[in-house]
Amino acid sequence: MANLGLTSTEVDKFFDTNKYILNIPRHRIIKNCLMCQKYDIKMDSIEKLHYCLKLQNYTLEHRINVLKELGVPVINISLLNHIHYHFHTELSKFKNKVNIPAEQNIAANIFGDEVSEYISKLHDTLTVQEYYQTCLLYCKNRVFNLSYLDDKILLHSYIKIKSIRMIAETLEILRLDLHYDEKMIKNNPSVIIASADNIRLLLNSSTNALGMPIVTFLRKYPSILFQDAVNVIRLLKLFKKYEIPDKYVKKCMNVFLISYEDFQERLEMIKQHPDLNLWYKHPRILQLVYRIKQTKQRIEYINIMDSWKWAQPQTFLSSNSAVDKSLQTGLVSSKKNLKHIFIQELGVDKSKLLMRHQHWKMAAFNDIMQMLKYLKKHFTINEICSNIHIVLYKQSRVKKVLADLKQQYSQNIEYSFTNSQYLALCLYILEKNNHFTGDGVWINEQNTKEQSLKKRNIIEKFDNNIGTLEDMNNNFSIEDNSDIDHNDIDIRL
Repeated sequence: MANLGLTSTEVDKFFDTNKYILNIPRHRIIKNCLMCQKYDIKMDSIEKLHYCLKLQNYTLEHRINVLKELGVPVINISLLNHIHYHFHTELSKFKNKVNIPAEQNIAANIFGDEVSEYISKLHDTLTVQEYYQTCLLYCKNRVFNLSYLDDKILLHSYIKIKSIRMIAETLEILRLDLHYDEKMIKNNPSVIIASADNIRLLLNSSTNALGMPIVTFLRKYPSILFQDAVNVIRLLKLFKKYEIPDKYVKKCMNVFLISYEDFQERLEMIKQHPDLNLWYKHPRILQLVYRIKQTKQRIEYINIMDSWKWAQPQTFLSSNSAVDKSLQTGLVSSKKNLKHIFIQELGVDKSKLLMRHQHWKMAAFNDIMQMLKYLKKHFTINEICSNIHIVLYKQSRVKKVLADLKQQYSQNIEYSFTNSQYLALCLYILEKNNHFTGDGVWINEQNTKEQSLKKRNIIEKFDNNIGTLEDMNNNFSIEDNSDIDHNDIDIRL
């Protein structure tokens, strides 16, 4: 803001008085300040500067250019702040207010020397808005070649004050550089008010975006034309840095509405959150980032309800009524989210195999992820996959049983187990007293009687009952157990 002639003291006082300005994207504030400098906007009232800073960049630029086209010699912040009021005054009074000579021909300012007879008949008793909109509609067919668009689009849609010169310049670059035809403009009429300078910067800053040529990208996603080019390019680089796949971005293009700084801050918050970090590379991560306010509110709500066990991306993104209903009825683990955790931690999907266990829905996503991280420190991926059902058990119990097994048999010359066999034997110990039904996942560590690993008959029975230790996962019963309450959990988000 120093380039507007303001001292550091004035800037500090301005932000202290208008704290909400800090919620406006940083790139918008910077660009609007540079725009005011570019067009030599006079800072007659710092108190009214906030109005200009909060406007979309293209909106501010259209307003400045309309005032220039009308022939306003000096444009200041107050004039921009009250532009709608001035547009409803008579042209003759407006001229007097902004120091335009009474004899000056406004049409000549807009069209140059070639003013049509129709326009030249307009008189100063019209309001500024009536006069300028008449010129705008005249240009619709004769200058813009937009006969196929409804007049309302030019007069009232998107932004009320549109610059004739800016629309003409934007249409030229749309047609020549982006190959927009009548059909594309008709389907996306808002593109006519995008800033030509911003479009050029997008074209010149990169050759590719989201795996496609930049021209194709801007044709496929016209909304990007309205986003600050520098911020768009920085976000695209940030997606690559965080290894966010292009297909994730394409499903959440609203993410380009977020500033580079805010996006990075939000993503880091999710990465470092103890319960959210497991969704860091989930396909819906960008929706969580974009809807961060709702995500934070849901975090507080889930904490109050003590429901983190079942929290998943949809929990943070669905409606309040859907979340309340699911909490009242009961939640169920999602196969897709389970697959995400396996792919992320193991690089292979073992969800179908895990789902053979009748209680697979009862394990918390975060517990499964933490168990996989623990197992990866001591076992290979193949060894874990061969005994995948072990992820359903409490990590403390698994650690205890494995430690006892290693202590008992690592130095025993009679038995020599592979790591995979140790995991299978651990599963055997955990399920032995439950007749291998899978109910062992319910047993609390405090209520579990310690298994006496000193008795060799355990190992002998284990050898006799199971042909190979690696097949342990396939021996869980997948039939309905009459002792199970099937009303526990029965609804998906």
